[in-house]
Amino acid sequence: MSAKIAAQLITQRRFLPLLLAQCLGSLNDNLFRYALVTMVTYSGLSLFGLERDILVPIAASMITLPIFLFSAIAGRLADKYDRTCIMRVTKQIEIWIMLLAALALFLRQPLLLLPTLFLMGTQSAFFTPAKNSALPSLLAPHELVPANALLSGFLNVSILMGVALGTWLAVRPLGPEIIGAGLVIIAILGWLSARQLPRVEAANRDLPVTFNFIAETFRVLGYALKAPEVLRPLLGAAWFWMLAASIITLMPVFTASVLGADATVVLLFSALFTMGAAVGALLCGALSGKGDALSFSIAGAIGLVVFTSDVALATWSNPIVPHGAPLIGANAFLADPTNWRLLADLGFAAVSAGLFVVPLQAMAQRRAAPEMRGRLLAAGGIMNAATATLGQFTLAFIALGHLPIQTAFLLIAAGSLLAAAVIGWRLALRRKPASAPS
Repeated sequence: MSAKIAAQLITQRRFLPLLLAQCLGSLNDNLFRYALVTMVTYSGLSLFGLERDILVPIAASMITLPIFLFSAIAGRLADKYDRTCIMRVTKQIEIWIMLLAALALFLRQPLLLLPTLFLMGTQSAFFTPAKNSALPSLLAPHELVPANALLSGFLNVSILMGVALGTWLAVRPLGPEIIGAGLVIIAILGWLSARQLPRVEAANRDLPVTFNFIAETFRVLGYALKAPEVLRPLLGAAWFWMLAASIITLMPVFTASVLGADATVVLLFSALFTMGAAVGALLCGALSGKGDALSFSIAGAIGLVVFTSDVALATWSNPIVPHGAPLIGANAFLADPTNWRLLADLGFAAVSAGLFVVPLQAMAQRRAAPEMRGRLLAAGGIMNAATATLGQFTLAFIALGHLPIQTAFLLIAAGSLLAAAVIGWRLALRRKPASAPS
């Protein structure tokens, strides 16, 4: 049933333009971010003399920090105004930000590249609550799990394309210039897609507008605390974004320092992880019924425990490869059968992550009251950004503390074990007689 619904959605104006707008924006974010990460890791791009192990997480945090700062205001705007109109405006602003990104890449100027990342994160902060809160207005309740599966699946495909192009082009002659031109073209296509969305009536026109982002952030988080039925799936989704951001950010340094491999192996791992997450999301959408499908989240969390733990165990004894040492390419890496275990671990961990997050996203959208939906889902965006930023700084502290890089994978496994236990406990309570809260 869900597979049939998904096939119908992907041809309809109430969903397809939203899917395209999201995926093109994600393609741009990852194309620019991974180009910068690759230039830092392999081309010697530096800022204030910081080592790459520290600069890479800082650069990644520049795109997540504004989401933490501005999502609350964005959620309020999404409740007050037409949500599809907000998406169109933010996609138009993205064009100007990409023009600045193209200039920063042309100049190879880190002092301009990092603020551009911050602006990209700011644009995403205003687009995402409008997109998430518009979905239940555009779709029927039973369409939310298949729709979120499609969004998550194709989001990962767009991430893969951005990672692949950014990693490959960043170290090629004229690569940064080609990336800059591509960023602008993709932004224009995203804006044209958003223009095709049908209008959505504002849910709460009388809501006052405030731009005190600190007070509004605490206020929105307070709303979420008073709606535990929405808060619980939001917290689970936040854990997903923390582990995903950590793994994606960790991959270039892990590949170079632990495996002694070059950017082609980073590309291989990134492709494996993003495609695995897409497969997990689409699998959840195809197999789920019309309910919350929480059993998929439990299975995904258990898979994350098993496979991320084994990534650490498989590489724990590897000596650290010094900076500047010769690195092997993807062909040599794949020719060594001892590396196949690591490939399997990363692939199945990614499938598990995709299974984990889709039911939680749909549950939060379905449970949030329409007049509060923008702010409640913005609270989720704040938590996503906060946990993703925490993950970036955890990586930096691991580097500063001279701990093995594999420590990050063990932390992901421990957190996933806790998530599996909590979701399993909640599911058991819901299956008890009516005395248990839902």
